[in-house]
Amino acid sequence: MKKQLINIISAAIILGGVAGCSKNYLNINNNPNSATNTTPELVLPQALTATASTQVVAGFMPFIQCWMGYWAISGSYAANNADPASYFQNTNFGDGTWQGYYHNLADYNYIEQTAITENKPFYEGAAKIMKAYVFQQLVDMFNNVPYSQAFQGTNIIQPKYDSAATIYASLESQIDSAVVLMSSPSAQGASATSDVLFGGNTTSWIQFANTLQLRILMRQSNAPGGPHNLTGELANINANGAGYLTTDAGVNPGYANNAGQQSPVWGFFVTLTNQQTTGGSADYYRANQYAISWLQNNDDTVRLKFLYSPGGTGFLPNVTLANTLNGTYVSSDYIGNTLGQGNTGLGGNGASSVGPGILQSVGQNAYLMTTAEAYFLQAEAAYRGWSGFSNAGALCNNGVLASFTFLGDPNAAADAAAYTSQANVMTNYAACTTPAQQLACIIRQKWVAMDEVTPFESYCDYRRLGLPADIATAALSVSPYIDNPPTIPTRILYPTSEYNTNTTNVDAQGTISGHTSLVFWNQ
Repeated sequence: MKKQLINIISAAIILGGVAGCSKNYLNINNNPNSATNTTPELVLPQALTATASTQVVAGFMPFIQCWMGYWAISGSYAANNADPASYFQNTNFGDGTWQGYYHNLADYNYIEQTAITENKPFYEGAAKIMKAYVFQQLVDMFNNVPYSQAFQGTNIIQPKYDSAATIYASLESQIDSAVVLMSSPSAQGASATSDVLFGGNTTSWIQFANTLQLRILMRQSNAPGGPHNLTGELANINANGAGYLTTDAGVNPGYANNAGQQSPVWGFFVTLTNQQTTGGSADYYRANQYAISWLQNNDDTVRLKFLYSPGGTGFLPNVTLANTLNGTYVSSDYIGNTLGQGNTGLGGNGASSVGPGILQSVGQNAYLMTTAEAYFLQAEAAYRGWSGFSNAGALCNNGVLASFTFLGDPNAAADAAAYTSQANVMTNYAACTTPAQQLACIIRQKWVAMDEVTPFESYCDYRRLGLPADIATAALSVSPYIDNPPTIPTRILYPTSEYNTNTTNVDAQGTISGHTSLVFWNQ
């Protein structure tokens, strides 16, 4: 069978990294078609590292950054008909992500199945949680995908596509099972070296699982019939008593300033000699004027200075946390490009780039989920009146504080309190007088907190709620090559590799449009 099918369906022989991940020092197999005798303890750190590498700068995530108004393209580059500003997709667009995600899932499937055989409940539970994390993103990108027949080796070489809603329901159950496993006394004592996410802390894993479960439920808030088993799943979370994330879920296998070992976001922007990367990375992606303007116009100038560098300076070593905090730069120093502006935009270092709150060090964590997101999910749950949640305003404010803290603001408490006390319905939940304003405030603040951190969540919120509302207008591309219709894509197209090797099953999904076809929770 062709190599691509093996990559998708055979867990027993695939133990490599996600496509686009350069963490070769952690890869167990360099050749995914050559079996390696290994253990869950050895595979888990590279699998977690691979997952974390996909969240901000790998695959089409830089396109998502642009679509959500965070990044634009340097004026040093002419617009074209396949750049992020064009909104164009073909079946090659998501192919690397599809292959990489299934490759990563095969690692987790191996961990899960081997842990069952070897009676290692911690590793079985961690694998179940991470499979739910990755499969949710696959569904959110592609809708129906191979699930129940995946990882069957040569027994099923062309796996069927399961309905997205059915997959979501199964993920909820898998997370429930994982929490039971993590709660077992025999799950204690996992090696901190093996668990590069939480250092073997099962309470943190259960909090992560609960927050992921809430993310899955919230994604279905507008789905036909509402979230699957909402009452039951909220009761399960309440019963386990662990609550939600209170520390950011950051992966760190020991990132270092060596080739292939830099933290993913740092390595995307900064060379080993502390210079800007070229060839379509730091020299290509610059700040989007939409984000800059919103932060300036809503007195979000503290986070502005952490999220972006001043125009005309480039970034490291010119822009540091010290000179960001000492008043060297003022709000008007920050300027971006309009998405699709092409050569009429600011070139070189003219436009702002990524800031010191995002580029903190070569060894910084790579994040799967933040405490800020956990609070905003809880705030929206309280807004919706879901059982067990109350005081949406306080939860929203906690999310804002968590965002300031994440970015490294040493005065986070005071700055966040002043910011959320403004007479502004976009920054102060208490100032909102209608339900529509309350929801818009939560999602706008979540949008700021996800800026260059976990942008895919903003993309999902935008598709789910149409919020922030002006993304569709003020942040819309002005490219002369903009795809028709000129709208932000509603999903990712199935990949070429599937049309070549799993033709019958992918064709059964019908004709797919990147601009009008919807995932199940957005129909």
